[in-house]
Amino acid sequence: MRVLVLRPQEAAARTQERLALLGHQVVAAPIMTYACTGAPRPAGAFDAMLATSAQAFAAFQADENMRSLPLYVVGARTAQAACEAGLRKPVSVASDAKELAYVIATSLSPSAKLLYPAGRDRKSDLEKTLGAKGFSIAPWVVYEAHAAPALPDDVAHALNAGKLDAALHYSRRSAEIFCALIARANLGEPARRLRHVAISADCAQGLSGLNADHIFVAAKPDESAMAALLVSPRP
Repeated sequence: MRVLVLRPQEAAARTQERLALLGHQVVAAPIMTYACTGAPRPAGAFDAMLATSAQAFAAFQADENMRSLPLYVVGARTAQAACEAGLRKPVSVASDAKELAYVIATSLSPSAKLLYPAGRDRKSDLEKTLGAKGFSIAPWVVYEAHAAPALPDDVAHALNAGKLDAALHYSRRSAEIFCALIARANLGEPARRLRHVAISADCAQGLSGLNADHIFVAAKPDESAMAALLVSPRP
């Protein structure tokens, strides 16, 4: 199957390697770019740190204070990025933000102060859930994502020529950006016919404007579950 992978080049390379072993061909479309903000770390002492994206650890090297903090993250890739940045092995690697909130709420005192390195544009559910339980959360905006102005030419040409079979989507925002770029390029009809695989139900919501024939949601928010949907029967 010829698969469009909608994620940055470095991450897409890992996906390409995984999918090639399954016999798929990959075309990467980095429709978002990331930039470090250079924002200073929030002042004060913290009891633990949490993160929901590997990108949160792309721009800094952990100091002694951060290395001593218990770490709670979403996803194996985020855990790996944290270790590469010099942080300790996470106490917990949750499958999604909802599970992460539960683990933190049942593991730490509600008086705990939490450092949260994150992106500028992010869902507020995690902060609201933990805040409602009494936790003090200090967001640290370490990166921001920017939408590409257009689809890469090779992707637009392949889509228009019917040379793509499926698309993998990794976040609601990137799915929304994809829909906007598709509309801008007047490629709605060929895009609608692709098999779209979303990493989560929330991500799939970002495709609502596409009116696609087939949208699948991974059983678990990971790439193995997404890959399995490339070969499952259509509904």
